[in-house]
Amino acid sequence: MIVQLRIDERLIHGQITTAWSRYLDVSRIVVASDKLARDPLTTQTLLMSAPAGKKVAVKTIPDAIKLLSDPRVDTVRVLIIVDNPKDAVALVKALPITEVNVANYVKKKSANKVNLTRGVNSDPEDLVYFKELAQIGGHVFSQLIPSNPVENFAEIVSKL
Repeated sequence: MIVQLRIDERLIHGQITTAWSRYLDVSRIVVASDKLARDPLTTQTLLMSAPAGKKVAVKTIPDAIKLLSDPRVDTVRVLIIVDNPKDAVALVKALPITEVNVANYVKKKSANKVNLTRGVNSDPEDLVYFKELAQIGGHVFSQLIPSNPVENFAEIVSKL
């Protein structure tokens, strides 16, 4: 079962390996990105970054949808990580995702970016996807680490 889709441009890092993978009790992590899945060096680095005892796959968006549509996914707990809101929208439209954590998206180099939460910035192009995600997603929130309070991301983008 897909327990959470997380938007985090850092992908697999300390918070994922030490906090989120344990908190969500996942056995699998799927990094979904067309660009990253086609980069062998990045893919290898992400596979080596896997938390102990967790299987990691790096897939294109279509391949992630195919993999996560397999009924056998219902027997394991999966965390999906994407590095942008456009990919998150594509996955939420195609898969049974009920929890979306818009966690860390700050390094966007845009003169027109606005701050949405402590860990999330958006430019006008991304804002379109964030608004769509807030409308179609189930529980859409922002939470950097499990001990932080949950911020209702749909409410945040609705005020813009």
